[in-house]
Amino acid sequence: MNTPNRHRIPLNARTMNFPADHYKRHTASSLAIGLCLVLTSSFSHATAPDEYFEKHVRPLLVNHCYACHSADLAEANLRLDTKAGWQAGGKSGPAIVPHKPSASLLIRAITDTNNSRLMPPTDADNPLTELQIEILTIWVRSGAFDPREGEQIETSIDIAAKTHWAFQPLSAPRLRTKLHPIDELVARQRRQAKITPVEPATTGDLIRRMTYDLHGLPPTAAQLQTPANEIQQLVSKLLASPRYGERWARHWLDVARYSDAKDGVLMYGDARIRPFAYTYRDYVIRAFNQDKPWSEFIREQLAADQLDLPAHSPDLAAMGLLTLGRLFDANIHDIIDDQIDVVSRGFLGLTTACARCHDHKFDPIPTADYYSMYGIFASSEEPILRPRIADVTAASAAFEDKYQQKLEQIKARQSFLYQRTLTEVRARTTQHFVKVATTEPDNAETTIFFLSLTPDQPRPSITYAWRQYIAQHNFSEDPVFGPWHDLMAEPTLRPQQWRDHGVDERLIAALIAKAPQTPQEIATIYGDLVTNIWETPQNLRDELSSLLDVRKSLGKRTLNLADIVTGGHGLSRGESDLGIHPSTGAIVKGSTGFVEVKNPDVFSPSKNKYVDGVFVPQKLDKQVISSTGLTIDGVPTNLSGSWDYVRSGPPSGYSSTTIDDINYGTAPHWCVALHANKGITFDLTPLREFHSVQNMTFQTILGHVGEKEKSTLDVTIYVNGQQVSQHLGIKAQQAGIPIRLELNPNTQFLTFLVTQGIDGISHDQAILGDARFEIEADKSYLEHIASKAAVLDQKILELRRQINGLPALNEDPIAQLLLSSESPSSFSERNVYHYLARQDKDAFRGLVNELDGIAVKDNTAADRAMVMVDKPVLCKPVIFQRGDAAFPGNPVPRQFLKILSTAKRIPYSSSSGRLNLANAIANPDNPLTARVWVNRVWMHLFGSPLVENPSDFGLNTLRPLQHELLDLLAIRFIESGFRTKALHRFIMSSATYRLSSFISENPKLREQHNVDPDNSLLWHANRRRLDLEQMRDTLLMVAGKLDDTMYGRPLLITDENNYRRTVYAFVERQNLPNIVQIFDAASADTSTARRVTTTVPQQALFALNSKFVTAMAQSLTNRLTEDQPVDKIDQLYRLTLGRTPTPHELQLGGVFLQENSWLDYAQVLLISNELWFID
Repeated sequence: MNTPNRHRIPLNARTMNFPADHYKRHTASSLAIGLCLVLTSSFSHATAPDEYFEKHVRPLLVNHCYACHSADLAEANLRLDTKAGWQAGGKSGPAIVPHKPSASLLIRAITDTNNSRLMPPTDADNPLTELQIEILTIWVRSGAFDPREGEQIETSIDIAAKTHWAFQPLSAPRLRTKLHPIDELVARQRRQAKITPVEPATTGDLIRRMTYDLHGLPPTAAQLQTPANEIQQLVSKLLASPRYGERWARHWLDVARYSDAKDGVLMYGDARIRPFAYTYRDYVIRAFNQDKPWSEFIREQLAADQLDLPAHSPDLAAMGLLTLGRLFDANIHDIIDDQIDVVSRGFLGLTTACARCHDHKFDPIPTADYYSMYGIFASSEEPILRPRIADVTAASAAFEDKYQQKLEQIKARQSFLYQRTLTEVRARTTQHFVKVATTEPDNAETTIFFLSLTPDQPRPSITYAWRQYIAQHNFSEDPVFGPWHDLMAEPTLRPQQWRDHGVDERLIAALIAKAPQTPQEIATIYGDLVTNIWETPQNLRDELSSLLDVRKSLGKRTLNLADIVTGGHGLSRGESDLGIHPSTGAIVKGSTGFVEVKNPDVFSPSKNKYVDGVFVPQKLDKQVISSTGLTIDGVPTNLSGSWDYVRSGPPSGYSSTTIDDINYGTAPHWCVALHANKGITFDLTPLREFHSVQNMTFQTILGHVGEKEKSTLDVTIYVNGQQVSQHLGIKAQQAGIPIRLELNPNTQFLTFLVTQGIDGISHDQAILGDARFEIEADKSYLEHIASKAAVLDQKILELRRQINGLPALNEDPIAQLLLSSESPSSFSERNVYHYLARQDKDAFRGLVNELDGIAVKDNTAADRAMVMVDKPVLCKPVIFQRGDAAFPGNPVPRQFLKILSTAKRIPYSSSSGRLNLANAIANPDNPLTARVWVNRVWMHLFGSPLVENPSDFGLNTLRPLQHELLDLLAIRFIESGFRTKALHRFIMSSATYRLSSFISENPKLREQHNVDPDNSLLWHANRRRLDLEQMRDTLLMVAGKLDDTMYGRPLLITDENNYRRTVYAFVERQNLPNIVQIFDAASADTSTARRVTTTVPQQALFALNSKFVTAMAQSLTNRLTEDQPVDKIDQLYRLTLGRTPTPHELQLGGVFLQENSWLDYAQVLLISNELWFID
């Protein structure tokens, strides 16, 4: 059989291009077609999967595929001789996606019309026939049952992992002496290398080392008096101090990529601040001070919401580990990748995130394991309402009320946007269908973050969902999309076949009526039919609603101007989110910022029937203000641009909607936003006609709601082009100005002009509070509306009869394509943000940012935790082929990493799996968790880790020289109940820890330094420079300025009045202060395993010239109480270095002070190496 035209080609763009010979009828024999039908029908029997595979699929694979894709020769790393082979896939990813032929690379390959990619190759001796292609397609569509469970594919990485040191169970080393266990193990290594340790450190040096290691601070005078035989008691005292938690929290915050700031584009000022980030920092400090077991520390950070903690428990803040990462421009895939990375690197020492696009290049972490973890975090979300973790005090009560009001505003806005966007998405079904039929998927369809979508643009993610849905229904028997696929393969009408398959008669009739010949025509018929069936009842309801509005308006005495601006009749509060573009007159949605004025000084008619038009004055002293040519003069000519639309609600960027203690931004009040510079003219004639009104009175409260002291406003009101009211120099937040205008039947035009926005973008925000028309009713008016009511009642009755006669949409299979919760057009209200147009996204994000802004500006706010919670609908993860969400592959369960799972893995099915994951990580049998943490502790005590890369224990990391010591520490750590303080006591009691860092001129020691320059044999202590936090805190403490207030909101490190410990300083992500950049602080953009230590000129320049160091030197000088120069020098040494000066130092000091000040001398000591280094 020839194979130029293959039957049932999976849906993609290549099949949509319709080559010239595409519509030639197939020449398959009736026998082949009959056999194909037998195969399809037989597969429905209970025993069919196994029988079908053995009779039809296995022979086909053996004869056509094994030659190139089996154990003997796996081209492109793809094997088809085992189930595990096609599940793992080759270079391009999994070969088969069960139930999805069009998403399966195998089916694409055998149906590819591009001969260079066709499989088997075009020059093969045994090409596939039409029937064989159908056999494989049916097999995949039916789930790809494959009984070949035998040999599992094992890579060289898998083999190496079996013996890799980090994946082996912990092994307790055999101890043979009465030495301290650490000293015995270290001594063995030294003896083998013939290395001798240096002398122990002096008591003073040891005390200083201990206080810096545990507190990050120099020792006090009292601590320096500790006798040598009481050193261990000093360790206990240091561990019991709250200063301990402040120091060790900072180590973990490096790993947790902690920051108080967001990283969004164009986020400045308060908008960049995460108002409650500090609660995570405070949690970590408390956890270390409380000696919280490391296992519990892990559980709380991953799943505190699932631990049955008391209400308002501060431990809920632990989940900041997951929520304080970068925003990645709202790219949810990158956010989850960051969460996977920080958890796996931080707790397990594994680079799991490297398996996002392909199996890990070096470690036994397949892509399937990555997406198992992806599903865990994708099943969770950060709620807008963060739980409170502190009591509401009298001082914070007002904030809580304001916070709740803003939350309600956000919820209401979200609900409105959801209903509107859902309706728009359904109305665009035809556009989505056409795109599915005529294009290939692209990245935009899975990139539902930060897209600059316009209001009228179809949502790419909805197109993608329809693409997947239609591909899953790629078989003739489907009662809805069967005809779609039939016609895409060959545009021949088959009404009888379709009726036999139960296809809806409305669909058959539509296809017969138009006989489509192209993919676009097919998709258009489908889309129009589905949309029409859904819209007809709604259109009738909308018509009924409009009549009811008219009926309701009869006799109405108050008409709301905010509702009129949004396109209503004045009967509601104006919540439809529509407004008027001040330059074009177009009806627009949401709010905006700076408005580009294409036609300055031109009057633009509006499509709002009650608005004659709008204008933006800029240059002329005479301005047209109506469609009839009315003009006004006296308009300022120095104006520039405009801001925001004319719309209901507060103006964009407003700071308040309160005038005279009345909030016009919340019910029962309302307002119209009129940010300078702009003018609007209302046409009252159609308004009178609709409401059957003659005389009206306009009333409002005029106010300036911009930021105080920023600007003033001028507001002028005209009736039929004549000025009737003007108010100049209105100040922000001043008392409201009542406006009342009598409008007789001859009044057609009512114009408002707001000016004084010299740059168009300053705080020139006017509002019309409770703006309304009050209607005067007399006898003739009442008689008129009674007559009109009778006519309307009859029309309403008839419409209701039509609606009641329609079939129920919940029983209509075609309508359910749009209305079902499983519909590709459906999405949850909580996810509406991803489907909004750019301007709506910005406005909604601005509203949410206002919630943060309220908390940022109010220091009385009770603490709240940045938690995660499980989603109502959990994620069913699939492998993204090559890491691209546009190409989903095989499904995977939410579960733990295979390499760390000793027994058969049990999928996490009842919840997101965060708590299951935490338990698996914290399991004492996990070979990595304890090793990783004790290695980090060792690194911070010794200056160098036992395992060179503290966050990568994978196959590329060699077994550490001190492997037995690492396991000893891990076992002791677990046996202590995962207590970090016990680990500190154990390590710091060893002679190894207490060695000196000084290497004398002894030739043997110098030779040892040449043999072991990195000190891997631990024969001396490592000299270390103070890190940023230690340096700054030391200078503060020595100068007598250190403020030991704990917890709470961060302060800027550059604030001259900030004397708190550096751990409480605001941690930036962008625009880092110089001191942070030049002293090697950890990056908050990613998990930092180990800080680098650089020596650059800027550090010396900072020490010599910074205002901070100078100020500390001055404060240190102010502490001097002695009179005699010698005594002063002695006091300076004791305050800074904790010791008395030597005679030589006294002499040098005297010489220095002959030509320099005490301030200079104090600064010299503050920047000396002895102070800035730990011996």
